[in-house]
Amino acid sequence: MACAVTANPAAGTQFGNTDNTPFATRADGPVGAILVPAPPPGLASVQAVVSQVAAAQHSPASLQRAERTMQLLQGLGLKSPAARLRFPRTAYHIREGQVQLPDLVRAMQGGTGLGDPANDITFQFQGFTETEEAALQGYLDGAMPKARMIYGPPAFDITVTVIRDDSLAEIQGGIYDATANEIHLAPLSGNYVEDTFVLMMLVLNAFHDDVAFFYDAWEQGFIGAAATAVQISPGVAPGYDPVVPGPFYCLSVYEAENQPELGNSTFYPASGFAGMLVWRVAMARAAWYKCYIEDPQFFANFNQIYYQSFYEGLPGDIPGLKDIATSAIGTVEGMNFYDWYERQYVLDTSIRTGSKLYTWNIPLVQSVALIAEHYSTDSSGDESPRGGQGRCIYWNYSRTLSLYAEEGYVIDVASSGPSAGEGYLIPTFYNVGGPQQITVQIDLNGLRREYPFPYAVRGYDPGENDLYGGLRGGPEATIDVTGGFAQSGISAERAVFGACISGARLTPAQLEVTTTNPQGDSFTRWVNVGWDSYVIFLEGGGQSAVGHTFYAGASGLLMTTLPMTYEEADAAQILGIPSSDLLLARWDPSRPPRGRYEIWPDIAPFAPGRGFWIRLLDDVTVALQGVIPEEDRSCGVAVDLGWNMIGSPRLEPVALADLQVEVGTAGAVSFSEAVTRGWMQAGVYGYSQQSGYVLAQTLQPFAGYWVRCLTAEGARLVFPPM
Repeated sequence: MACAVTANPAAGTQFGNTDNTPFATRADGPVGAILVPAPPPGLASVQAVVSQVAAAQHSPASLQRAERTMQLLQGLGLKSPAARLRFPRTAYHIREGQVQLPDLVRAMQGGTGLGDPANDITFQFQGFTETEEAALQGYLDGAMPKARMIYGPPAFDITVTVIRDDSLAEIQGGIYDATANEIHLAPLSGNYVEDTFVLMMLVLNAFHDDVAFFYDAWEQGFIGAAATAVQISPGVAPGYDPVVPGPFYCLSVYEAENQPELGNSTFYPASGFAGMLVWRVAMARAAWYKCYIEDPQFFANFNQIYYQSFYEGLPGDIPGLKDIATSAIGTVEGMNFYDWYERQYVLDTSIRTGSKLYTWNIPLVQSVALIAEHYSTDSSGDESPRGGQGRCIYWNYSRTLSLYAEEGYVIDVASSGPSAGEGYLIPTFYNVGGPQQITVQIDLNGLRREYPFPYAVRGYDPGENDLYGGLRGGPEATIDVTGGFAQSGISAERAVFGACISGARLTPAQLEVTTTNPQGDSFTRWVNVGWDSYVIFLEGGGQSAVGHTFYAGASGLLMTTLPMTYEEADAAQILGIPSSDLLLARWDPSRPPRGRYEIWPDIAPFAPGRGFWIRLLDDVTVALQGVIPEEDRSCGVAVDLGWNMIGSPRLEPVALADLQVEVGTAGAVSFSEAVTRGWMQAGVYGYSQQSGYVLAQTLQPFAGYWVRCLTAEGARLVFPPM
């Protein structure tokens, strides 16, 4: 097997997506790997070339941008002073336009099955002192049986040379050269448990070897999660704690950080921008560790099926890999794997172009740590930092008052220098009426993001709250927890709650959490939690039952919307239409020009304000069960530059004259004024089978519409209270 490329030793060969469908991409080669060209004349060895290319494609100077993020967290007391970032990578050799995969070629030519139970990895060492070699070999003697138990047998029976590479900086960690079967390890730091953790990640890279996944979110996420499972196994690395120093540990705040901006085809964009690197590595490990909590045999079962099913292209075929994961595990956190996967944004390997704002938001007791990453993504997945000034508003739990924070309301994001694209602020709140959910609103360069902060409910010490969080859609509820830990009758008020369900501190477990609001509506979800504590956001609003009939007409083609939020993710289940009969499509202006239509099942989930096409074979009457946007508050619908498919989030008609538009921090103006200012194109267009596209003066419930936004930063359509 080989991949055609044109080698570039400075920037690496830019593999990319051949199919950019969200959560279902396909790539033509190892997108995030270091690519080593044939040695140029005058260099003595391939090893020298590896070192040279690593310095260019895995530059310590670029990685130090990520290190500054960690230093910020340490300065705030949110990470141990002992934490050190390391970013091990996979490398392949390129010769005459081909990726060199000698072990795979031998297996294919010899008819040897991948992942044979007899396969083993034998290690030899180069460049280490006798003491270092003895320590590393002793570690591997104890760790390899655990690694095989967790990851299954290696893909190939190989010998791996572990090389002390003095040219590598500590932050690089190491490189697994899959073509040469070599681990290049940075000089040992003296921190045994962290040094061996890096070694184990590279060893697990060697388990996959020539059949490693093409995407960082999968390969780096798998090895980080599985190496954690190995490292905490009894007797492997005494004293190892994934939380302390835990530079990449984020499972306790996973739900707060799970945001769409995490997605991309690689963690290592060609420009070297590393603003998102720490967050992506951490979240990918946490996502796959949730699968391990679900089933400790997940990685071994997955790899067994992967090897048995292997075909050229499978390492970069996300639909194929998802099928394997479904066979290996079935469900995660109470959902089938497909639905669960599409809720984990770091696992979205599609490229979404445009300006982005991601905010790592860590809930403290009275404060929330905000680290804003502002950057843009081009059509190749490359990223570059952007500067600006983010303006903050802090809303109380009922969104009726903006709260005062002594630290201020501005996040300055540097446009250049070592921290380009990053800014931070830690607002602290006093005398705000006790525990409640505070919504942090940030507006920056036309982008608006909102983050829920459960104020005054987090615990830090053993015996304090280790499960805490907020409610969506209602201020009060009763919460019952069963599963790995249990507690009943937890009270939520002002949209927050907290309880110590473990008696001390959490350890990995599966929990079933049921929320019952004052109206008697109950919502149940499963969640896989890790160590220390867990912040969770639960549905607490009253569910409503709404019926509607879609008339197929002559063509069966309708443009529509569903003005509710659903716990169920499967569109076929929501509509009550067999999957084989369901035809849905949605236009996304942020996608590349030739692929802007999303086709079900690879389509954004139903949500208030989103429009879509549906083709029906017959008239369909649906019985919808979900949460309707609060009628006594305005409701915003985001639109991007270009044509957008929208719908009204209301169950009553809304006159176009009553619709408002917001851009950036500018105040809301009428739709007609937005047209005058050049924010929106005049006209909202509906569709009927009889007349085609028609101008609308009133937006009807369940009807879809086209609107065109003219501002590069996008806008928000604001539907008034009813």
